[in-house]
Amino acid sequence: MESNTITALLQEAATLLGVGMSMVFIFLSILVVSVKLMTKIVLAFPDNSQLVSPSAPPKAPAPAVNDEQTITAIKAAVSAYRSGNVSQ
Repeated sequence: MESNTITALLQEAATLLGVGMSMVFIFLSILVVSVKLMTKIVLAFPDNSQLVSPSAPPKAPAPAVNDEQTITAIKAAVSAYRSGNVSQ
């Protein structure tokens, strides 16, 4: 191969590298600026429909399970799981 060919190929590779890296940098810069701008816009106009009013009563907790059949079924499931998964 000629040295002129190698030099031309290296110059073309460097040009492609520079163009590619520049495009990525520009894209990421635009992305960061747009995200920051959207954050400022969203913070400037909050959505009031999702705010909880202070006069709303708190939700009641789920009732405790005291059914004997349910407790027996849970105990059976736990013992079956433990018997099948013996730690070594």
